[in-house]
Amino acid sequence: MINSINMIKNRTYLILTITVFLSLLIPTLVQDGMFLDGVTYSAISKNMANGYGSYWNPHYTKILYPNFHEHPPMVFIIQSFFFKFFGDTFCTERIFSLFITLLTAIGIIQCWRIITDKFDLKEYYWLPVLLWLLIPLVSWSYKNNLLENTMGAFTIFAVLFILKALIESRILFIFIAAILIILAFLSKGFVGIFPVATPLLFAVIYDSKKRAVLYFLFLIILIATFSLFLLIVFPEIKDNITIYFDQQLFPALHNQREITTNNRFNLIFDLILILSIPIVILLYILFKQWQKNRNLMILKNKQFLLFLLIAISASLPLIISFKQRQFYLIPSIPFYTLSFSYLIVSYLKESLDRVPKSSLKLLNSVTLGILSIVLIFSTFRFGEFSRDKEKLKDIYTISNYIPEGAIISITKELYSDWSLVAYMSRVGYLSLDCDNKHEYFLMEKNSKTIPPIEYSQIDLKLNLYIILKRKLQQSNLDKK
Repeated sequence: MINSINMIKNRTYLILTITVFLSLLIPTLVQDGMFLDGVTYSAISKNMANGYGSYWNPHYTKILYPNFHEHPPMVFIIQSFFFKFFGDTFCTERIFSLFITLLTAIGIIQCWRIITDKFDLKEYYWLPVLLWLLIPLVSWSYKNNLLENTMGAFTIFAVLFILKALIESRILFIFIAAILIILAFLSKGFVGIFPVATPLLFAVIYDSKKRAVLYFLFLIILIATFSLFLLIVFPEIKDNITIYFDQQLFPALHNQREITTNNRFNLIFDLILILSIPIVILLYILFKQWQKNRNLMILKNKQFLLFLLIAISASLPLIISFKQRQFYLIPSIPFYTLSFSYLIVSYLKESLDRVPKSSLKLLNSVTLGILSIVLIFSTFRFGEFSRDKEKLKDIYTISNYIPEGAIISITKELYSDWSLVAYMSRVGYLSLDCDNKHEYFLMEKNSKTIPPIEYSQIDLKLNLYIILKRKLQQSNLDKK
């Protein structure tokens, strides 16, 4: 009887977690339109898949970043294979994003299971995933194809394999972790190497200092060896990373690039706000625990402390720069939710064990009903627009008219419309140039700029823009 109830209970909360997962992601992922950074990265990946640029020398547009070294290229390389397999439709980066989200969720589950010492708590693997999903920044980031998503998948599995090596005394897993850390570095730079600290943090919490320090040293040696091997086999990596350091990393560290805050500790306040939901739940449970026995020994839980230290190692170094964005915290959030879950789970288990079987069946039915509604709604919304509707409609129309690879002249007003630049590259591989005159000219309908006399307007049904083409006699004159 007890086993039957436990099976129903675990299945019900798993279905609930899956429903939350799909409800937060699918309705937006089936629609067109994305945050600027995500469009930019998908454009670069698509270009790479179509032969524009190379793995170690990515290409954005013919005018803006023809050689893109603002970030290491690993995410673009991986995503380019999705474009090769699924084609250029708007679904491709959505499939990639869904895949990375699912992969990260699996990593969270496996981290929970590898270090949970009580068998009856192992089946609460859905708890850290649910807490992770309930943080609004998480679903927003994974719907928008950010580099941090892929880096976070590498780092969660790097930590997993380090923990497996330490717990199971199998040094082979350190090899896998070393490769994953290198891949994380090649996805977003030095912010991806924080799993290196895991053996030392494990040594602080658990009584296995000799093995942990040995594995830490072995991990460092492997990372150095594999990195040297990559530089020998792919010498282009050195140029790619060197340019990235010079153009992006060093200027950011010296506060010479995109200063977004005047207080480097703002990111800490942002982190507290981002984690407000699990923090409130945790404070409530701590309060109830204190009321019950005037004891907070639960705060000495080793799993809680280990994942908290890993999370801090992933997030605290970000304050070194004044260039800060909330989504930079994405790779650290799985570890915060894992940490909090270890304090929540015991109290939650006591409460959930008291839920009657009839209530579990009702919750299961309601959850399946909500999931059905979400999937039906998503089916009807497929191919619609979640943002930038009018702009995207115009860009699709323009891209169907103007040949792929063309450079379009634009007004100075449009030069800094970075989403226009990104969508143009992503949809039709079109480049925009405000300094030179080309075959086509693009301007806004309400622009105060007078159209050049050598151009005449093309009769395209556009909402926001006017597209002009150089007059035939002018084109012939230019050729002569």
